[in-house]
This record gives sequence, C-alpha cells and structure tokens, in this order.
Amino acid sequence: MADFLPLQRLLSAGRADAHPVAYSGQRSHAFADLRRLAARWRAALARLPETAVSLHMEDGFEFAAALLGAWHAGKTVCLPADDLPATRERIARLGMPRLDQLRPAADGDEAFAPLADDCGLLLFTSGSTGEPQTIAKTLRQLAAETLTLSQRWDGSLPAGCRIEATVSHQHIYGLLFRVLWPLAAGRPFACGRHAFPESLLAALGGQPCMLIASPAHLKRLPRHLDWLAARPAAVFSSGGPLDEAGLQNCRETLGQAPYEVFGSTETGGIAWRRREPGAVDAWQALPGIEIRIAGESLALRSPHLADDGWHATSDRVRGQDGGFALLGRADRIVKLEEKRVSLDAVEDALLAGGLFEALRALPLPGARDLLGVAAVPNAAGWAELARVGRRAFAAALLDRIKDSVIAEALPRHWRYGFRLPVNAQGKITQATLLSWFEPSRPHATLLERSAEHAVLLVEAAASLPDFAGHFPGFPLLPGVTQLDWSVRFARELFELPPAFCGVDNLKFQRIIDPGAVVRLELRHDRERGCVSFGYASDGHAHASGKLRFSEPAC
Repeated sequence: MADFLPLQRLLSAGRADAHPVAYSGQRSHAFADLRRLAARWRAALARLPETAVSLHMEDGFEFAAALLGAWHAGKTVCLPADDLPATRERIARLGMPRLDQLRPAADGDEAFAPLADDCGLLLFTSGSTGEPQTIAKTLRQLAAETLTLSQRWDGSLPAGCRIEATVSHQHIYGLLFRVLWPLAAGRPFACGRHAFPESLLAALGGQPCMLIASPAHLKRLPRHLDWLAARPAAVFSSGGPLDEAGLQNCRETLGQAPYEVFGSTETGGIAWRRREPGAVDAWQALPGIEIRIAGESLALRSPHLADDGWHATSDRVRGQDGGFALLGRADRIVKLEEKRVSLDAVEDALLAGGLFEALRALPLPGARDLLGVAAVPNAAGWAELARVGRRAFAAALLDRIKDSVIAEALPRHWRYGFRLPVNAQGKITQATLLSWFEPSRPHATLLERSAEHAVLLVEAAASLPDFAGHFPGFPLLPGVTQLDWSVRFARELFELPPAFCGVDNLKFQRIIDPGAVVRLELRHDRERGCVSFGYASDGHAHASGKLRFSEPAC
C-alpha cells in the first residue's frame, strides 16, 4: 500500500504530475490534468449559493474532477442513479443545480487543503425491493471503504493494473471500484464503461487489467468470442447474487471465478468470496468488519457506517466455515391478505418445475394483495407456452405449486420476456420489473431463437392504450408502437450498443387491427450494429425496416 493516498488528501498530498489517472482509447489523463480540472470546478461552484449539487456524468475522469472540485468548494454532491426524465424532475424539485448544465471556470487555484471528513454525498438505493431511498455518506465513510479494499486486494494485483468496467459510477459499487479506490491506490481507470462485449474484449487485451462487472454482465458474456487473449488479472462482481450459470460462464470466458463482494448502499462492503474449485463457498468478512448472527439475522459493526454501533441488516444468513451463507432477504417477506409470504419461496417453487431460466415475484402496486411474476422461460417453457397458450400455461404452473405455496401467495399476474430487465448497474430493481407490467407492453411468445435471429408471436390486444384515439371509430396500431416493440424486444434478445440511432427502409404495408396476433421476425447484424424487423400475419406483411444502434456518440 505504498502508493495509497487517503481520499481526504488526494489533491493536497498529490502525486507526480505525470502519474496516469484515466484513459480513453489512446488518450491519457495525468494527475496534473485532474488537479487542474478539479480546481476549475471548485472555482465555478464556489460562486453558487446552493449547498448541494447534482452530478451525473458518463465520463469517469470528468466525473472524478467534478466530484473533487465540488467537495473542495464545500458542496454536498447528489449522485442520481440515471439521467431519465423522471429523475431529472426529482432533482429539479430538490432545487439542486445540475453540473452537466454548468461549465468549469476558465482557470482555478490549484492549491488544495485536505478535505474535511464530513464532506457529503447523497446516493440512492437500488430499489430492489421497493422505491429507491436517499442515503447520506460522508467522505470519512467512503475513505474507509477504499482503505478496506486496498487492505484486502492491492497486495495481490500487479503494478500498473488498469481498471475496465461494465457498471456505472453513479452507484456505490461502481463509484468505489471504478473511481475512488483507483484514485486512492494510484491505479488508472477507463473513462467509459463497456456496454457490449466486443469493446470489452478489445480493452482487456494487452497490459494487466482488473474488470469491475455485475452478475448480469458476467452471465451474458458470449462464449463464441475469443477471450483467451483477454484474461484480466482479477474480476469483481457485486450488486446482486451471482448464480451458478453466471459463475460458470465467467470461468469459461475469463478463465477464473470473480471476487464476489457482498454489501449494500446503506452498509457499504461487508464480505467477499471467490468460488474457485475446492475453495470455501462461505462469505468472509472484509478487513475491519465485525459480524454477528442472531438466529438468521445478520448484524455488523463497520468503519463504513456512520457510527461504531451494531447495525442490523435485512439479510438472513447462517454461519458456515468461519463465515456465513446467505439465505435471502428478510424484506422479501411480504404480507398478502394478512399472511406472511416469502417471495424467495414462491420463486423457488416455480423454478423447480424446470420451465424457467430466471424469474422474480413481486407485489403489484394498485393490485391489492396480488402477486405478479416476471419470468424468462427456457426452451421447454417457451415451447409449452406456444403449445397451450398463456391461460392454460399459468393454470398448470399454479396447479404445480399449490401444495408448496399457500393460496394467498399464488401469483395472479404473469409477464414473460427474454431477459430480466436491469438498470445501468446491471441490477434487477423494483422499477425495472414493474416496466414489464406496464399496460403498453404486449404479450409475446417466442417461437424460434438463435444467436442472431428470433421469431415471436405478439398480441396486439384491443385493451392496449396505443389504440386509444388512433383513430376514433377506426382503431389501428400506430406505426410508432410497432417501432417501439421492435426496439424493446431486440434489446431483450440481442447484445446491442446502447444508443438507438434511427430506422432505415421503413415500410408500412398493412394495418394491424385490435385483437390481431402478428408474427415479428428480428435479424441481428452484429457487425453493422443493426436489427432488421418485419411484422406479418396470414401471409401478409404489415411493416418492416432496419433499426440502427450505436455508441452514445452517434
């Protein structure tokens, strides 16, 4: 840890001007660049009367400089999890200036005093089991986390190890592992994150790299790509449980099991494990973390918390091999018609039938005491769904689990898709799951699927809100809705660049009436970053075109 600097003294103690901080392609940012840009942000923000500012920037170097500049200007920094319109409205209601709408000053004083421990940061929980909540952190807590990570891993990483990531730094995991820990340890990090595997594959070649990923990303790394020359020095996974399929895929593509880190926005990092063959599967406490187990309840005392008292978590655990095994979340116990129901137990019962790759059960807002399920059928599940239809399929599922799940916990609403929806951090949240239950999402059944081709049956139900007002007395499915469905399902089925850039060769040949069931065929051209789509029924074409996707700079 000879190169480790506490975050409080990062700019005041300093490193050599030429020390590499971040890189974007062939361009490199040195420590002098970081200090200069942070000084310019400090000068600009010191003029603002507001005590808190909102920071959302995709570029990691720009983000780091703005964050440090804001702290040195005495501002509390709020990190919204995304830049969606609803999030912008929430920030506007809080009266915080948005740094992405401001500019740093032309120059600034590059003399920095050490930062105070109470510099503030506002983060949001992931919303995995409800609405996201605001969590306040101090610089002391964040500095303690970076020290913990350095104590555990810096000694085992090669000198000059660079940071590549698939996760956003707007969340606590990405913030610590992509930006703050590398800054403290003097390790250069990539300015951008990788949205799809081809760019990640190219970045991992060459000098030693450390990959910061999520379980969802590791599970989806395509095995047909040649990963042999891109084996990172270490892989980290956090933000949710890594299942056996994700673990096996990581071993086969990246040649190793990842370091899994367990924790939350509220608690910070708690424990770690690495499931190499023959290793202990139990979670082991990170350095400086004290753990105790009462019944099945996990409590901890940690320098990552606001005080040194014992903190009770919502995690159910049992002691194992000097550490603990996770049994699920206590807050996944819900009340339905005054009965306590374990969502984990409902999911386990459904998965035991062998028809699903993954699923999540959740109470539905506005549907009193009713449970919904968002599910990804496997090949057998899709075949059965196509054979018997949605109603008979759901009835058979309920009949299969009725002996292991109480009547009040039997799901009443079902949505099927091709990949459980995740946020920018790769986490499945309450908000992303509820997007499947929006009235505008049509029911679709998978008929055929290969790596770059899929055929679906899509129900244009008369109840869809898209038919309302289009047109009075002569309802038909709008063309924009057909485009939206094509983009939505293409994103679920294929690995696509993040930005939708437009559509070519668009043709609308035949209207789609309310109640119609149409065949949607999608073909992915990976090299060109586009997806061809076509709607048809009864041998007649309804619409076709080519969707273009690219990196955000398109």
